[in-house]
This record gives sequence, C-alpha cells and structure tokens, in this order.
Amino acid sequence: MAGRTPKNTVQDWIEAAQRTLVDEGIAGLKVDRLANRLGVTRGGFYHNFKDRDEFFEQIIRHWENSCRFLPDDPPPPRPGDAIEWLDRVIGRLIESDGYDYRFDLAVREWARADKRAEWAVERADRERLDTLQKFFEAIGCDKEHAAIRARVFYYHQIGYYAIGVRQSIAERRRNAELYMDILCGEEELKAARAAAAKGRKARAA
Repeated sequence: MAGRTPKNTVQDWIEAAQRTLVDEGIAGLKVDRLANRLGVTRGGFYHNFKDRDEFFEQIIRHWENSCRFLPDDPPPPRPGDAIEWLDRVIGRLIESDGYDYRFDLAVREWARADKRAEWAVERADRERLDTLQKFFEAIGCDKEHAAIRARVFYYHQIGYYAIGVRQSIAERRRNAELYMDILCGEEELKAARAAAAKGRKARAA
C-alpha cells in the first residue's frame, strides 16, 4: 500500500464496490479485496459500515439513486412536449448520461441470488415501465397499448445491453429515429413530432 493515498469514506467504499460488482460480480465483493483496492486495512470497512448487510443495502441504494434509466421528471401529458422528453431519454441512453448499463446489468445478475437486490430491481422495473406507459399515453395510445409498448421499448433496451451489442455512439445516433419509429409507432411519433414542431414555432414567434 506504500505510495498510495488511502481512501476510506463511505462513498469510496461504495464506488469501489460498484466497479468490482461490474468487473467480477457479487463474488468479488470481499472486504479484504476491497480494502486492498482502496489502500486501507480491513478495519476501515467497519469504520464505515456496521456489517456486510448494511454495506450491501447501501450499494443497492446507490444503484437506485445513480443508475437512472429515465429522466427524473415524468413525461409531459401533451404529445409535443412528450416527444421532446423521449428525445432526452434516447440521448441519455446513447451517451450513458446518468445511466450506467454495466452497473444495471451487474445488479440484475446479483438479484438472481439476493432477495434485497431482487426486490430493488423489481421496484425499479415497475417504476420505469409505469413512466414509459405514461409517455405512450401522452402520444395518443390507449392504456392497454401504452402498457404493451412500454414493455416492448424497455425489454428491447435492456436486452440490447444484455446480449452485448457493440455499436459506436455515432451509429446509434444514426439509427435512433428508425428504432423509435419501430418501437414506439411511426404514426404516433409522426403526430407528436408535428406537435413539437408547432410548439417550437409558436414559442419562436
């Protein structure tokens, strides 16, 4: 550990846990291994956490707060505003802005063996799907169709990451509009985009 600046705050441990969970899975979250990574002794862990249960709970809370698939603000109810909200969603997913898919997948894998992580993932999925359903309702889908389209959109995106599709950011940007037409409904998006353009024109007048 000579020559290294020790890191021993709660945030240091949580960030080290995030990197390790992504790289090695839950099996890598050993106190001694993380302590070595941080340049501190095992006692540093117990300075910050009562036990491993508290540590794991804080990792899950960190994932819930930091790994945001969707913007924190809900989709607006008007089609023109909702399509601009969708554009922000697509931008953050392409740029990994506020959403680390590697961390998301690592927690999902952890959830296969840990009830706390499983409940957190189920809760996050429900919230994300509910929000996406509101978007589809805003652009004119009835409730049933909105719920199904929300699932198609969400499952596609999670599956895209899970199977490890490799595309450059530039390629994803080029394909984004066509993907959205297919996933969200070309006619609905066309009407929403027209409403958005009309709104921008009115604001500029």
